[in-house]
Amino acid sequence: MLFCWCSSKHVRTSFYTVKSFLKRSDGYVIVHHGTLWRSITNVKGQTERPAWADAYLAELNKSIRAIVQPMHSLCMELQCRLTGLETKLALTDRAITEELNIMRMEIIRIREQLSQLSQSVHTVPIQLQTLVRRVDNMEEHLAHVRDALGQDLDEPEAARDLD
Repeated sequence: MLFCWCSSKHVRTSFYTVKSFLKRSDGYVIVHHGTLWRSITNVKGQTERPAWADAYLAELNKSIRAIVQPMHSLCMELQCRLTGLETKLALTDRAITEELNIMRMEIIRIREQLSQLSQSVHTVPIQLQTLVRRVDNMEEHLAHVRDALGQDLDEPEAARDLD
């Protein structure tokens, strides 16, 4: 049986020599050799493998190793590359998360400033209107005072001379 499992964290390759055979109830063991099934005889309770079975197993073992060893090297190289990519991804993810948090805080600050500005935009015209009314009232009051004193509003210099 050949087992090769690749993951970014672990790479395992195991070699197993094919030594298990299909054993029948009459004591014969059947081995698949190419497209033929051949039997191994049971002698005195001991199973004897013929020379062709040993040669077949040796050839099969070499073939499996010839396939698995390059696969193992490839899996190890892939594991190294995947580990590097995972590290880069984690660093990039952390940096992007930090940037997003900074942007969120800036958006919150901008919203607060916009709220204050909006209040100011509404407040300033009201304050200006109030100030204009007060100035108008003061001018009217000043006009009444001048009328009471007998001064003309167009002659402020004459009023200064009287002082």
